[in-house]
Amino acid sequence: MIASQRIPATYPLTNTSTLDVEILAGIISASNDACWCMEFSEPVDLTAPEREIVRQVFENDPFWRFTNPAMARLYLLEPKKDFNSRPTSEIFPWNEQNEAFVRNLIDNGFEMDAGPALDTRYDGVQIYVENDVRAHIEGGKLLRIFGIVRNVGKHRLREETIQEELSEALNILMDLPCGAIAFNEVAEVIAVNPAACKLLGIPMENLLAGALSQNTQSSDVMDTVRRVIATGQDETIVENLVGWNIAARKSGGAVVCLQPNDAEVHHS
Repeated sequence: MIASQRIPATYPLTNTSTLDVEILAGIISASNDACWCMEFSEPVDLTAPEREIVRQVFENDPFWRFTNPAMARLYLLEPKKDFNSRPTSEIFPWNEQNEAFVRNLIDNGFEMDAGPALDTRYDGVQIYVENDVRAHIEGGKLLRIFGIVRNVGKHRLREETIQEELSEALNILMDLPCGAIAFNEVAEVIAVNPAACKLLGIPMENLLAGALSQNTQSSDVMDTVRRVIATGQDETIVENLVGWNIAARKSGGAVVCLQPNDAEVHHS
């Protein structure tokens, strides 16, 4: 069925011919982007309280006014079935995540890009998606919402993997028996472990707040750190009975391994 047969006369298509609509429908149908239009049998009253608006979005008999083949592919609908005849709740159920999606729509005046939602494919698998959404509103009534949806599950999984790897790296840093301090490219402390705090006798929050740069007794250390950052050449010095093994980071900055200088301690 072509789009011109599905769009009611109330839709604002000023100066748009039937041929234009058919051409647009053909373009959308050929697109690899999943496009959709959800309409409400009973328009949603946007003058109602937010909780009531949310309820109406899910319960005012929403149905698919138009979807393209990419929607069926995204949600794994069987090829012989008509996506437009399926209940919207099959992939957009009333759950906590989708309620948050609707509230986000309300807060943005039903005009939103990259709005997150949790949908359910026809194989029963939940997928994280993002929607670019617009709406048709008349007289305070929401008649329909439409947009483009993208599967961002792979990106979300990658972000979760990176976050897990970062957490593991931080745990390893915290558990190291030797002191460790990381500096950025302008010699600011960006990470420090408890062993370094204990060895230097400086609380972690003070080290992260720039205690080394502010302490005149650490001027030689900071000069060396800056030199290592600038030249990329590793150096080792002893300052206040602590050995500082300073190495340049490939990404910029420097990392320091701190150890007690046993020779100096024994000599004293």
